[in-house]
Amino acid sequence: MNADTWLDLLNSDWHDPLGSGRHEDRLEDPRWLEGFISRSNLDLRGVPRRLLVPALRRLRETMRSIVDRIVAGKKSRTGDWSGLSAYLENVPFIRKVRANETGLELVEISVSDKLEVCLASLARSFVETIAQGDISRLKVCRNKDCRWVYLDASRNRSRRWCETTCGNLMKVRRYRERQRKK
Repeated sequence: MNADTWLDLLNSDWHDPLGSGRHEDRLEDPRWLEGFISRSNLDLRGVPRRLLVPALRRLRETMRSIVDRIVAGKKSRTGDWSGLSAYLENVPFIRKVRANETGLELVEISVSDKLEVCLASLARSFVETIAQGDISRLKVCRNKDCRWVYLDASRNRSRRWCETTCGNLMKVRRYRERQRKK
């Protein structure tokens, strides 16, 4: 699993970047949720939506709290990390050696249910990105109406907007504000 998966989950809490105040929890949209599951290669067959959606929402809120503190330059709270640890601690694995066509491989087999494995995988990917990555690349779009979280892949880490759409929108807003003041 890569960072795109947990970013996708974080950004499922959608806010209209145009400033209308519209808000949408995409976890409630069955088509979006099915696409997320498919894109992330999570095995959630048979997990009822009534359990899945609230569990994903709780994980998203925990991760978002950490991201907001990191981006604001604040020290993260112990409770946030222990909340993520709880997801990881709930999923014990059995390790087996298995022969394959090129030799041997170590396989981890979960002894937990599918939902716990999914949540642990997402939490693990998030923690690995934060722990191994350059956290100065973790950003929230500067369009206060957007709130999109992204990893800044620019060479000099100068990206301020999630997409050029938000960047252009903010430039137009600043231009119109200057024109009003004249």
